[in-house]
Amino acid sequence: MSFVARTLREVYRRELLPPVVQWRLAAFGMLDWIRVLERDLTPHLGPRTRPVLAAVSGRMFTRRLDAIASARGTSSRIASARSAGHAMSALYGVTRTHRMSWIFDEAGGATRTIRERLDAERALWGMTPRDRWNEVATHLGELLIVLTEDLPAHMPHARKVLGDACFRAGARYARHMRKALELPADPENAPALAIEVLRVSESVFRVNPEHWTESDANANTGSIEGTACPWYSRPGWHAAHCGIFGQFQSGIASEFGLRYQLASTIPKHGGTTCKIELKPVQLRRSRDAVSQNTIANS
Repeated sequence: MSFVARTLREVYRRELLPPVVQWRLAAFGMLDWIRVLERDLTPHLGPRTRPVLAAVSGRMFTRRLDAIASARGTSSRIASARSAGHAMSALYGVTRTHRMSWIFDEAGGATRTIRERLDAERALWGMTPRDRWNEVATHLGELLIVLTEDLPAHMPHARKVLGDACFRAGARYARHMRKALELPADPENAPALAIEVLRVSESVFRVNPEHWTESDANANTGSIEGTACPWYSRPGWHAAHCGIFGQFQSGIASEFGLRYQLASTIPKHGGTTCKIELKPVQLRRSRDAVSQNTIANS
């Protein structure tokens, strides 16, 4: 294993990345997620894909600008920002010339001039890198809320399509991280390796910010339990959203020959923590085979 990969693994494992880096990674992750959505929704929406996603993103950005303003005790709109698009594009580091600037179009557009950028930064004045990281991380859940509310008007089976997109994105992400971190092909240590990859993405978006993990190489199982994601208390969030996002983790687990299961979530089960479990895929298949034989012989 190279020095770079070994160092990266240790930094991610110990969650030592500074907030300014986490903020930038979260912004990059959000832009990448919207690119994935554009690709996966195009077969269903055709040429309407970008306009629909821009409208959904615009509503999410406006919701978040209102939330920021409320938290800071200002008016319903931050007065020095000419639009939600300006403020949020500054938060993402995206100007009008960026290839993803279209996601801000329905919220007033991304900043174009230096003056607009300065005005937008003034609207975010006082937000530390940690504040900005927390804000952008919250956008992940906020976007899913608005997607599940708005997409059904444009296409059937919207939640299933979103879940499938999450699964494919998770599997792709796992393959990328296995290569980047030079993770060994070690089936006997699959749960620990899967948890390592799961925690990389979860740490960026503050999923289970306070957490503890377990893995059992002999049983080929593992688990992660932790406190709530930053968006679970936002208006519109419910247990079904946990299941949709869980497909991303399920895609990651599948690359390690494991089955991902939501054991408990705060929206559905109450309490103060959520828990996921990783189990071998072979166990499920063997049980299915037993069940089929039982039915055939009955």
